[in-house]
Amino acid sequence: MKDMRKKIEVLKAVSEPNRIRILMLLKKKPLCVCEITSILKLNTSTISSHLSILKNAGFIVDEKEGKWINYKISEEIDEYNSAILEVISDYFSDEPQLLIDSDEIENVNRYSLIQLQTNDKRCK
Repeated sequence: MKDMRKKIEVLKAVSEPNRIRILMLLKKKPLCVCEITSILKLNTSTISSHLSILKNAGFIVDEKEGKWINYKISEEIDEYNSAILEVISDYFSDEPQLLIDSDEIENVNRYSLIQLQTNDKRCK
């Protein structure tokens, strides 16, 4: 029964549009919270919650790099999650919002963002 529950938790993790967007961004490159927040235009707390769910489901990991915490797709992703991620990538490949996000990821710059938000703690 544990396998079934874990699989259901994984499916719940990918049942929210913004988490799909985050996964597709992280497939392109590791990002910090402020970069994801800038692209998705959501509150930092909302992004953090989504990242926590994706991390608990085994899709992503965080890595500290100096003062930054970067999020990326786990290199040790299991077979089930890998298959789900592949299906999601194929299924949503022509989704307009994901295409916009893909363009925005090319222009996002954490150093510019941190200067604009010097009093904001979004970048960790």
